[in-house]
Amino acid sequence: MEVKDYIDKIKFQLTGGVIDCELDDKGVEKVINMSLEEMNRYYNVTNFIQVPASSCIDVVEYPQIESIVGVHRISGTSSSSTDSTTSTDPAYISQLQMYNISSNYYTNDWVYRMLNWSTAQQIANTTSTDLDFRYDEINKKLYVNYSQGKPAEVVIEFVPRLHDASEVVTNFWQDILLKLSLAHAKIILGRIRTRYTQSNALWADDGATLLEEGNSELTTLREQLRVATDLVLPLD
Repeated sequence: MEVKDYIDKIKFQLTGGVIDCELDDKGVEKVINMSLEEMNRYYNVTNFIQVPASSCIDVVEYPQIESIVGVHRISGTSSSSTDSTTSTDPAYISQLQMYNISSNYYTNDWVYRMLNWSTAQQIANTTSTDLDFRYDEINKKLYVNYSQGKPAEVVIEFVPRLHDASEVVTNFWQDILLKLSLAHAKIILGRIRTRYTQSNALWADDGATLLEEGNSELTTLREQLRVATDLVLPLD
């Protein structure tokens, strides 16, 4: 969604298209940008960028990178030089290669199969540090270990920093941004409408109600986002 879409939805939910809103479009846009800054602390959708391989990659050249999740090879090691769809596992070997020596190999012999698998596991364990990385966030330097030889290029998986509401592309995070913005807008309007107390009016405004709703919705959203970012998934 574009910024204008967020503005229209927020103002309609606040006014129903019937009453005037103390916040004009510029004011609502500021609320959206403020909410986007807060959402950046929880945002976890990853992007990918292909860069030249180096033991020390200068991340300053890629300002869209906020935090780095992983570094991946583009092409892997396989038994076929023409196979473009082979998995990019640097520990890849054909199980029938290691002990397939002339006529000494029998396809029905489970011992040789066990030796093949054991050797493959050992190689995988030895090369498990391939593309281990450390990110110096202060100096914006990415240090990468290449235990299987340095490729020409690698892919960096990263979480971007969002600068504009239009950069939010998933339905889930668009909904979060809309709810955060609406909660902040309610708090601001509630403070505006409760700035002065009317003692002799025949009617009362809804400033206190908006302020309470906004604070409650904002607290609930922050707790939901906190729980979501605390989720730890085991690696196989």
